[in-house]
Amino acid sequence: MPLITFIDYSGRLIRYPEERQKHVADNHPYMEHHAELIQETLADPDEVRMSLEDPSTVIIYYRWFWNTPVGSRYVRVVIKLLDGDAFVMTAHVTDNLRRGERVWIRE
Repeated sequence: MPLITFIDYSGRLIRYPEERQKHVADNHPYMEHHAELIQETLADPDEVRMSLEDPSTVIIYYRWFWNTPVGSRYVRVVIKLLDGDAFVMTAHVTDNLRRGERVWIRE
């Protein structure tokens, strides 16, 4: 699996390293060949939220799709922010937005 990079709605470069691609493929196999869903979610999210567990370095992007591999669902992409770096931690589909996450003000 090659390194994939995305640009989010704010122009931030986000890496999708091979190890994280493997994690997504192993844990959410329906997402394995659907990097375009991750790309679209990052580029034009419906909501961007801060993680409850790590609000200073983890951001969660949500976007509704009518036609994911498992039907109409949100795609949830979790990003880890480090000094001068950002990467996809995981990506999967969900029926709803997580309660309690604080909505991030889009830049």
